[in-house]
Amino acid sequence: MGLVASHTSHADDNAFKPAVIFQGKVQPGSYIQLIDEGIRRFEQNTGITVARVQLKPDNNGYLAELEKTAQKGFSPIVVQESNAINDFPEVAKRYPSTRFISLDVAYHVPNILGLTFNHAEGAYVIGFLAGRKTQTNKVGFVGGMDIPVINQFLCGYHLGVMDSNPNTTVTARYINQGAQSWQDTLAASVLSDQMIASGVDIIFPVAGYASLGVVESVKHSEKGYSFGIDYDYSQRYPETTLASLEKKVDLAVYAALMQLKNGIWNGSHKQFGVKQGVISIALNHSNTVLSEADRHAVRQLLLDLKGKSSQISQKIDQHCATST
Repeated sequence: MGLVASHTSHADDNAFKPAVIFQGKVQPGSYIQLIDEGIRRFEQNTGITVARVQLKPDNNGYLAELEKTAQKGFSPIVVQESNAINDFPEVAKRYPSTRFISLDVAYHVPNILGLTFNHAEGAYVIGFLAGRKTQTNKVGFVGGMDIPVINQFLCGYHLGVMDSNPNTTVTARYINQGAQSWQDTLAASVLSDQMIASGVDIIFPVAGYASLGVVESVKHSEKGYSFGIDYDYSQRYPETTLASLEKKVDLAVYAALMQLKNGIWNGSHKQFGVKQGVISIALNHSNTVLSEADRHAVRQLLLDLKGKSSQISQKIDQHCATST
């Protein structure tokens, strides 16, 4: 899985007391549920219980709870909201003997293991397909917040659209309601309704659980198509889903917990992408608007991204920030 490291240390087995702090509900079809699935798999395979703390969306409250959890001796602590909380590294520095697992962001802090994902690779494929299928040459993107990790998706998406159909306009909007953004399906649907009214006929949502507001809006409009995020949406939205960008964060969380449980600490950064099978594209096989040529194009792109010297990967790396 490509560790970025220069040394290996072994943690004290007695100090392994894992916890996870969730911000928001563990709802079916949510990014949080994927994290929980990875944790449950770890618990089932090891017999070790992971303490769960569930909070309402509030970044300040999250930081306070993070500090409390560290004070109670939990380690490692899975930090779901590290990408949106600027002061998280400072908390980690105050507890140097506590291990933290950060999702989506890597830091130059020795006791934080950052799990990052090459979102731009998967989003490139989604964008390439959007460019092929748009009838109006107008496609959209709805992000949860205007933050670097979400803009990695946007960058890859825009690049893919331009490579397949340079005459297309990409409209991007963000919910931007702080920690509530990832749950706000109403705000997401309002943004997508506005896009559809302006002629946008394909939308890619990257807004956590709020993404469902976008796909519901597209479904009810009967005027276009959308993409799934994190999960395969094709069974739930068979007529309007073109494909889904699956971000299998459950696999990454499970692997990190197993590594730390086995006493291995060999770096502060792990990156996952298409090559590792953590970022993947699920085509909607029941949507007849996708031609065999469309499916072949997606398969070829994924094969290229899995290659050792992928020109597309190099292009994405040049245009889009893939790690922090």
